[in-house]
Amino acid sequence: MTESALDFVVEILSEYEEKSGLSCFVIANKMEIESSNYYKYREGDGNPTCKTIDKILKVVLAEYPEIVERILERELKAVQKAMDLAKTP
Repeated sequence: MTESALDFVVEILSEYEEKSGLSCFVIANKMEIESSNYYKYREGDGNPTCKTIDKILKVVLAEYPEIVERILERELKAVQKAMDLAKTP
């Protein structure tokens, strides 16, 4: 299960970079974020604002929605499993 929003961003950026084959600079430009911040977020540093996360998601969802869908499906399964455990006596 994802520990934080930053972990979610790291995973999305890593997968997007791998799928797209684009350079970090080009990706940062597409997402309208500073390349220095892109590097920080990709490495799990920094603190992206909600607006920045929205910019990242806008690009990823437009080009590779399956990245976000897969991550969210995994998270949902983890939550369902935790709920099932909580229900058992």
